[in-house]
Amino acid sequence: MIRRHSGFTLIEVLLAVAILGVVAGVVATTLSTAVEVWRQSKIVADRAHHGDAVMEQVVQALRSAYYPEGTKPSYEYGFSIEDDGNESPNAHDKISWVKIGNSLIGEDTPWAGTAHRVELFVDDSNGEQGIYVKAWQLVGIDDDFDPEEDVEPVLLSDEVVSLNCRMIDPDKTLEPLDEIEWLDEWAQSNRIPTKVELTIAIQQKGSREEPTEYIRTIEIPMAAMSWDLVDSSKAGRAARVSGGRHRGEETNIGKNRNTSGGYRPKAGAPNKSGGAAPSGGGGSVK
Repeated sequence: MIRRHSGFTLIEVLLAVAILGVVAGVVATTLSTAVEVWRQSKIVADRAHHGDAVMEQVVQALRSAYYPEGTKPSYEYGFSIEDDGNESPNAHDKISWVKIGNSLIGEDTPWAGTAHRVELFVDDSNGEQGIYVKAWQLVGIDDDFDPEEDVEPVLLSDEVVSLNCRMIDPDKTLEPLDEIEWLDEWAQSNRIPTKVELTIAIQQKGSREEPTEYIRTIEIPMAAMSWDLVDSSKAGRAARVSGGRHRGEETNIGKNRNTSGGYRPKAGAPNKSGGAAPSGGGGSVK
């Protein structure tokens, strides 16, 4: 009587090992892909959250722009820009304006409720690239105050690698369907643009990916004060009342505008808009 021993042949064992190896490889590849997709999704989500947080601070600061009621354009309260000639994500523009409120400077700044000038720029000269802000009050300053020397920049975010700003053309009358013509330079530095387009680019430190751009178009409510200037005298108030004009009504930014003139400081005259640096108010966006 012949007994047959049950078992696997060498070929069957090798075939089973090969199949198991293929299945393990597929599972490992799937898991690796899933982990990489999750990691990339988290990076994108974190970058979007960070970009939105930075952009929202700047948007609120621009909407808080301040221009006093007066009878002539004032360079002290105007908007200025230094355009470096590049486009996003390589642009390093510097913009400056006067505002009221704690946006960009923080709630702890004692003079947040008064008019103060801010400068916003991207820089890496301090050893750490990012978007920085300088801020100083306009009253109670020394005669020899120099914001370039006396105000330390505060880092808002070390992930912003580009800042690009464009302004709407004040000399262009737009029809409802016309395309907006944007300016890279702002010659009316004694006034405020009615609308700006702001672009920032976010790139996480050490990342090799292309920067992610965030673009916002911002209307500045107080801009009308710098174009359609209001006479604050008794006669001016009487004229406004008799004409049915109120401060809250829509204004025509082209009316009473002198684009070729306006107040400008004399050559070599000091810039009297100054103050002290924010004391622990700003802080970085995390």
